[in-house]
Amino acid sequence: MIGGVRDRVTEALLKYEKAKVVLEVALSITEEKGRGEVGDFDYKTLVERLRERGYNFDPKMILRSLEKDYAVIETSYKSSNQHWWKFVDLEAVKETLGKEEEPEVMLIRAQAHSLNLDELERKLRFLAGRGLRTEADRTLFRKIAFSDLPLLVELHRRAVQYEETQYIVTKVMRILTLATKIATMGNAKDDGKGHREDEGETENNNADGIRLLHGQDTF
Repeated sequence: MIGGVRDRVTEALLKYEKAKVVLEVALSITEEKGRGEVGDFDYKTLVERLRERGYNFDPKMILRSLEKDYAVIETSYKSSNQHWWKFVDLEAVKETLGKEEEPEVMLIRAQAHSLNLDELERKLRFLAGRGLRTEADRTLFRKIAFSDLPLLVELHRRAVQYEETQYIVTKVMRILTLATKIATMGNAKDDGKGHREDEGETENNNADGIRLLHGQDTF
């Protein structure tokens, strides 16, 4: 294999029209999640992010070539249902792609990370599944609605302007959709036997809500 990583990336871009978007999305995953022990990016997340950007092609052939023919990436972990790669030289790939992110994009990424969107979505999914049964549930939802959601709306307004942050837009919309669903639900949940639970909370219900509120739930 001739040349350094920069030369090999350039050759790959010339041969494969879609190699640039594959590498750009792989870089965005790496920048979002950080360089973990298992690898920089995985196949499943890469495909999801490509689809979020409107691309529906299978990147397997390009990934195989980037690894076998150009040694730009290398497999870091592989199992029956996962495949992870890491960049041989991350900075060289960034430089070759001209990956100089705008400060606003960098700020949006940092703010999205600080809001812990995945954890927020997890809590809302829990509330959507059980309903606002307890006062602790209602207090938690009120806090999210007035403290977190306004920040998410502002984040969405800015993130929607950049292709690099469309994955953030998708996450925010999922969270807002869940919040809307919870807000339109009744305070009582059907117990599956045709009965409705009333406003009186049991000790267990209160305990569940409090564990959720303090992030100590085990579900």
